Amino acid sequence: MARRYGEAYWTKEQPIEVKTKRVWLSYFPQAGKLQLATYFKKDGEDIRAKVVTLDQEDIALHPEARDLILRALEDWR
Repeated sequence: MARRYGEAYWTKEQPIEVKTKRVWLSYFPQAGKLQLATYFKKDGEDIRAKVVTLDQEDIALHPEARDLILRALEDWR
């Protein structure tokens, strides 16, 4: 299957990552992607599950989505 924009961004860029007890966040600044995933351990290795990717271009095109994300982050401060 051909990729829409060429090589997969996660193979070209090392993400900035943070893991909490339940969520694994991976930020790819060059690609404009933020991944949020649940994860579990298998054979001593962390395995991602249920990955959601927020896309900078999509969020920029929908200000109401950006505003909701910013509101949630501010409320949680």
